[in-house]
Amino acid sequence: MTKLRSITAAKRLQALSVDIIRRLWDRGMYRDNKWLRMIHDNWMCHWIDVKTAVTMDGVDKQIEQMSHEPEIIPPLYWEESEGETPLGGPLGYRYEFTDD
Repeated sequence: MTKLRSITAAKRLQALSVDIIRRLWDRGMYRDNKWLRMIHDNWMCHWIDVKTAVTMDGVDKQIEQMSHEPEIIPPLYWEESEGETPLGGPLGYRYEFTDD
C-alpha cells in the first residue's frame, strides 16, 4: 500500500489528468482522441496508486474511529503485614469482571 504523502507531485498531476480524461469520457466528450487515449493508458497506474492511497487513508481513519481501547481497571492488591509467618500474613489480588 502506498501512502499518499509518498506519491510525488508529478505522479499526482498525472493522476489528476487521467481523472479529468475519465470524467470527459463519462460525458461522451473526446472519446476518439488518440492523444487522450495514450495519456490515459500510460498514466493509469498513477491514477490507481492515488485512488488506492486516498481510499485506504479513509479506511484507516474509519478503523481508528471504530476501535477504541478498552478501559482496563488495575487489580486491587492487598496484604496483611502482620501475620503467622515471618514474611507476614496472606496477600492477594482482587479483580472485578463486570461488563457495564
